[in-house]
Amino acid sequence: MARAPFSVFKRTSTDSQGKKSTSFSARFFDPDGKVVRTKALKATSATKAHTEAKALLEAGEAKKPDNPLVLDFLRDFWKADSPYAQMKALRGKPLSARYILTSETAIRVHWTPYLEGVRLRALTIDLVEAAILDLSNKGKSPRIINVGLQAIRVPMADYSRRNRQPDPLTYCRPLSETPKERGILTIDEISKIVGMADENPRARCAVLLGALCGLRMGECFGLEPGDIDGNIIHIVHNWVDDKEGIKAPKCGSKRDVPMPAVVKEAIELCLSIAPEDSRFVLWNEKDPTRPCDKNMIERGFTRMLLALNITPEERKTRNLCFHGLRHAYVSMSRASGLPDFVTMRLAGHKSAAMLERYSHAEGSFDFNQVRAGMDATMNAARLRGGA
Repeated sequence: MARAPFSVFKRTSTDSQGKKSTSFSARFFDPDGKVVRTKALKATSATKAHTEAKALLEAGEAKKPDNPLVLDFLRDFWKADSPYAQMKALRGKPLSARYILTSETAIRVHWTPYLEGVRLRALTIDLVEAAILDLSNKGKSPRIINVGLQAIRVPMADYSRRNRQPDPLTYCRPLSETPKERGILTIDEISKIVGMADENPRARCAVLLGALCGLRMGECFGLEPGDIDGNIIHIVHNWVDDKEGIKAPKCGSKRDVPMPAVVKEAIELCLSIAPEDSRFVLWNEKDPTRPCDKNMIERGFTRMLLALNITPEERKTRNLCFHGLRHAYVSMSRASGLPDFVTMRLAGHKSAAMLERYSHAEGSFDFNQVRAGMDATMNAARLRGGA
């Protein structure tokens, strides 16, 4: 018995507020029963959807193969207003502008020569893995290769899901990565930064927030005066960039952290000289609705390293960067006698096993005791260094 030339199916989705919506699509087949095209319909009922699909079939619309050039397909996929991006937002998991840009750039810069002229239905695991081998032979790192591979696999998986067909890249695995471990400042080096009274107050405050409270750079930028509660910092904001503005902390890591005395003093100094109506602790002198410029913090961090006699060569060798301050925070916390699970919780790190075991970790330690321990460790370092 010959297969019908088309079938109609219904999709039901649920948005982040729990509201359900229904849409219809038609799948058209060739004489051998293979899918030729899948097309979203305007109809709002099964009967109307069947009528619309039949009209499309008679008009020849269904005979147009859904087989675009891979590069065209990927370019349209990695856009903020693509159907995939809109569905992710509808489901409460919006794609960040940075993720979209990174994916689009990886394809354009590294993968274009390998995908030029290739049609979607001709994309195979052999073609992709040959490209991976060539990129590796040209010295591209596993990280760079994997970013591009992910930017291809995600669209292909979505296309295959929508067309109810096997994904040709299901078994195309990413390369193993061995990222270079981020370097950390020692406790003595951090104590010297505490004593740099002539440094830009906002840059110095950001470094101390990272090293002594474990804040990510975006969390430093997103810190508002209202997030300070006595000797506690409520980390509830993350400033991504001027386009995306304020979001929740990365990976849902909202948390409370104790604030050592030197950090509290640094924050109070920033607030005491802030322009009127500034929203953020690390304020922007030109626009009170934005935090200070990232480059200002980076330049300040570089100056502080130079003041510690850390040359650019040594900085590169030790792999010192702002994000590494969080690693310094872990070392500081351990030096203060905190258990690892408490340090993990304060730093906002995620571990399924740990979260299962210590799901109420905040209730198992005293913030004042933690703060006192951090202060004692810092004071001891300052005495050693004569600060």
